[in-house]
Amino acid sequence: MTKFSIKIKVVALILSVLTLTLAGCGGPVHPQKMPADTNLGKPAIDGYPDQDKYSSETRLSFVGVGDNIIHEAVFTDAANRASVYASSTGESSRYRFVDMYEGIADLIAEADISYVNHETPIAGDSFGIKGYPDFNAPDEAGDTLIDLGFDIINMANNHMLDMGEAGLRETIKYWNGKSGDFVMIGGYTKSDYDQVRIIERQGVKIALLSYTTFVNDKHKNSLSSGSELLVPYADDATIRRQTALAHDSGADVLIAAIHWGVENAFAPNAQQKRLAKLLADCGVDVVLGSHSHTLQPVEWVEGASGNKTLVAYSLGNLINTMHYSYYMVGGALTFDIVKEKDGEAKIENPVLVPTMCHYSMTRDTLQMYLLQDYTEELLRAHGSQLKGAFTMQTLHGYVKDNISPEFLPEFFK
Repeated sequence: MTKFSIKIKVVALILSVLTLTLAGCGGPVHPQKMPADTNLGKPAIDGYPDQDKYSSETRLSFVGVGDNIIHEAVFTDAANRASVYASSTGESSRYRFVDMYEGIADLIAEADISYVNHETPIAGDSFGIKGYPDFNAPDEAGDTLIDLGFDIINMANNHMLDMGEAGLRETIKYWNGKSGDFVMIGGYTKSDYDQVRIIERQGVKIALLSYTTFVNDKHKNSLSSGSELLVPYADDATIRRQTALAHDSGADVLIAAIHWGVENAFAPNAQQKRLAKLLADCGVDVVLGSHSHTLQPVEWVEGASGNKTLVAYSLGNLINTMHYSYYMVGGALTFDIVKEKDGEAKIENPVLVPTMCHYSMTRDTLQMYLLQDYTEELLRAHGSQLKGAFTMQTLHGYVKDNISPEFLPEFFK
């Protein structure tokens, strides 16, 4: 036997002994388990393949933003941008909205699930493209939300009948006719109203409910008595019935969007408080509120069974050209949906990230920003100063005066 052969056998013997010793300490050697908060579905790190199977939970990131309102100045600006873009690239289109969202686009794209309240019908050109008070946005406004990656698009609000029954029908048809991995909520027929909308990500099922407390007075009788359409009003019996159906559907989490309260108010009223408690009692996990166009508080509401419901009474505005500074400051509510291996699901780490809508003195060059990225130079050029000057302290005050520090990012604490 050569010296080389002897060395090979010695090495093999050592490896065999090591293997047996390690096996006696608990079996075969595995890569180190990943921490419990590892996001399932994310790329493997540190060279460990298939790390997801060692995690004890599935964790999804969620972001929800407020009222996307396509005023006349908004679609006019989008038309002008399309013209400029066409002249420089040769790519022709009627409207270009996408640039307006650049400041928050990454926040939307990076979330596992994202939500927006689109407070404008999309009924088609035959109704005329219109702004306030009776809205009808061009198709391109909705197309942009899909392209940005919004997963849940809500259309239940006080403006949903601005184009009457036919306009509501066409708006539902528009959203249902679009391709993409998203869910429209708030637009229903009587026959499908109680069919629970569910969005599923990484094996986690989220049931989606949507309600409004009213539509504008001049349109409230727009639906004919025999219409197949309906307004999803937030009456107690409907909420109890549909939350029960959502629980029976096997959903892990229930999220409800609700249009309520009073415009311009910074505090929720008695109706909002009562409905929030009802939704909590019915086991809803998250409530996303809208309508006031201002930031309203975020809080945990305790349900009848001791459960905790995360309630954002109003996320304020997204894109808009309303006049006063408090209409410009909105919020992106972020949180984690966590499902344990045993099936238990919960909401963790809620944070409201303040946003800012900018437009110029001529009510164009619209642009969304994270408020922490908004500068004094931009503020001095903001068009809402036509209705009175404001300061950065004022803008930050809308956040700090209405949102508890426990729900704010470090920048605003």
